[in-house]
Amino acid sequence: MNPFALEPTTGTIKDEKIIGRDKDIVNILKSLRAQSITVEEIRRMGKTLLLRKLEYSCNNDLIPEFSKDNFRAVYFSLQGKKNLGEVIDLLMNRLKEFTKWYQIDFSKTYDFIKNITGAIKVSAGSADVSINLPELKTSWKDIFFKLLEDLSNTLEKDNQKLILILDELPIMLWDWYKAKRHDEAIELLDILRERRQELEQKGLRFIYCGSIGIKVILQTLRDELGYTGEPTNDMTEYNLKPFIIEESKFLMECYILSGFEIDDDEKNDLLEKIHYLCNGLPFYIANIFIIIQNEFDNNITSENIDKSYNLILNDPKYQKAFNQLKERLETYYPKNSKLMIKVLSVIAKSTNEIKESEVISQIDDTDENAKEILYALVEDHYLSRITKEGERTYNFKYQIFKEWWRINIA
Repeated sequence: MNPFALEPTTGTIKDEKIIGRDKDIVNILKSLRAQSITVEEIRRMGKTLLLRKLEYSCNNDLIPEFSKDNFRAVYFSLQGKKNLGEVIDLLMNRLKEFTKWYQIDFSKTYDFIKNITGAIKVSAGSADVSINLPELKTSWKDIFFKLLEDLSNTLEKDNQKLILILDELPIMLWDWYKAKRHDEAIELLDILRERRQELEQKGLRFIYCGSIGIKVILQTLRDELGYTGEPTNDMTEYNLKPFIIEESKFLMECYILSGFEIDDDEKNDLLEKIHYLCNGLPFYIANIFIIIQNEFDNNITSENIDKSYNLILNDPKYQKAFNQLKERLETYYPKNSKLMIKVLSVIAKSTNEIKESEVISQIDDTDENAKEILYALVEDHYLSRITKEGERTYNFKYQIFKEWWRINIA
């Protein structure tokens, strides 16, 4: 594939122009052959673009090695949905649009709703009946069951696999928890687990995706409400990795075609420099190009790359994405956030990786609690951990985050 002109942006990109992630999509589909998966990473790592590209690739038959699997996919963003009724409305409306690729028979669901409401006609996307009506609240669970049953029956009949991509599911559940709708959050988790285990056999697959891990929600429900469910224990967790250098270079070649100047003899070294400074994270690569465009007249030089990188780390107007590193700890770990920030600050000040015993010696807390905090920070993608000379050692997962934390927080 040849590079094409692409404006550097940290916002929306058309589905057909999303760059990279081909290997990720192949690996995800391999897992989805057998079971559903979760995709978890902190914000600005490219999760949504990956999932939209997966949807586009499946629905346009762009991955020949999976032609016999008959994969189709539908992407849903659940952020802001206030209850199960709104979730069902969203699913039915999006699945009606899906007829461009695949026709799903919802007759049993419609008949069930008609029997409840007495409506003469019910159809997704019409104004005849909205599922999000107070009088239907007691029937939402049954309607959701019927909807998933209709989906899976159609798939089984036609030997298809349909991937329901539930983006920002953890954020939605967290909002329900904050609004004290704990029972609704738990009920949805239990419905999804019960239905998923049965309906996967008929071809239905789920991807739960979020910038906070579903594990954070589950642990909060366990700690505060005694929740004992295991709604994701048989799902594969897929961790999104940075771009490999070839993907980064292709992305940058596309940006260059939109009006940047670069010396051909130095191009390879300069693109590699940007890749390594940004740790292969496409969001920050885009930021480097945006800053060069705005501050340095589209001229890509080694000096301008260094200046742009320093602006990312030091100028408040370019730090919105970094601020979430601290804010999400305060939001999702209110009891432990101060200690987590302290632990990260100790690690940020270290030149290389740091031994667990050294971290514990520099914070005022028990060994057991410190170890739990370190484990949580690894699980939540802040830190990486390796065993060196028989002892656990830690470092920031991404050097660009470590540099920002050291300068602005530690």
